[in-house]
Amino acid sequence: MSSIILPVRKYIHDCLKNFPWSSDTQFEAIWAYIDHQLTGRGRGRQALLRAGMSDFSDRILEYQLRQSNYYLKLLNEEVQTRSTNIDRRRIHQLSLDDTMNQRFGKKVYGAAHQYNHSHGNVCHGQTLVDLVRSTDHVLGVEFQLYLPKKYLQRANGSLDGFETKIEQAYQLLKKEIRQLRHQGLAPSKIWTSMDCWYACEKLTTLVRNTGTNFVQGMRKDALCYWFGQTARLDQIFNPHDKWYYRSDPDSGRKVFFQEKTLNLVKHGRCKVFALRRGDETRIRYYTTNSLKLSVQQLLGRLKVHWRVETMHLDLKERFHLNGCNSGKDVLNTIHWQLSYLIYFLFCQYQHFLRLEGEKITLARLLLHYQYHYDEIRAQRCFSSPWRRLKLQQLLVTS
Repeated sequence: MSSIILPVRKYIHDCLKNFPWSSDTQFEAIWAYIDHQLTGRGRGRQALLRAGMSDFSDRILEYQLRQSNYYLKLLNEEVQTRSTNIDRRRIHQLSLDDTMNQRFGKKVYGAAHQYNHSHGNVCHGQTLVDLVRSTDHVLGVEFQLYLPKKYLQRANGSLDGFETKIEQAYQLLKKEIRQLRHQGLAPSKIWTSMDCWYACEKLTTLVRNTGTNFVQGMRKDALCYWFGQTARLDQIFNPHDKWYYRSDPDSGRKVFFQEKTLNLVKHGRCKVFALRRGDETRIRYYTTNSLKLSVQQLLGRLKVHWRVETMHLDLKERFHLNGCNSGKDVLNTIHWQLSYLIYFLFCQYQHFLRLEGEKITLARLLLHYQYHYDEIRAQRCFSSPWRRLKLQQLLVTS
């Protein structure tokens, strides 16, 4: 920890305070909730009340959080619009993915038994479909809650309003592409990346119709046309054929690859890469509609896509995305909005420091935030009338 404490806490405080809230009490409640979450003093509203660091009662705090739902949506749009400086020379990549918050209550909003791709098993929890817009840094984040059929059947008794993850990803992707096009960005500078779970005809058709490009993971059993017949990708790419290699510019590991231009059954004419990293035996397949894409450029697109995975890790470990213990819909939504918003503000402050020549991680930046919080708390404690009286008594007796 350097001797200079970075004013990241003041930056986030000013971003929230300059927004026209409905009242000062609403801002103070939001700020107390955020401050408590980021300083690691427990999770959720009840932990804040038990710590005794807030003047709000449980009823007032819950009321102010409920009333701030509409204002948080406006604040999120304003902050991302104000902080975005479109550089038309850079490639803007839209990375799609989802994350799950494991929950144990049976009546929790949006929670049901679902398959967790990261753990490879069935978990009871909530799933958020999110999108990250980035160049060399994060430019915006969006998310939607996925309501599974089991939850809708249990809560409403019907499947009215059900949307699949693909449909929600389609809405997020269509909105972001439209905004970038309205801001004057060329279609060739807009790229979409997704893993094999989102590789579907609906999303790739949207990307092709807008004139933009995509990079997506593919399963080994994906079908393509091969000499008048259909064949799987693992049948076309023979592991005993000749493999070329490139060195990863970040890790330095050798990446062995094969590439072919194929006509996929669901995605049309694409360039397909088969990658094998280092000493691994597993072969991963990636496709793109840009037939001129090189393997070095593909590695760059995959590196940018990995930012959405690190975002999920930071949101859960440092910004407590899964820290809301309430089962109510509004309180869960507000907690998620605050977590994504604060993560974006931290990324913006990190980018400002990088422009000034100072590189710092989010974990270290969060330590600066917590240290400043502890310093303010200590100053309040030592400057209180009760503390001054005790110090005077000690001076008199000594």
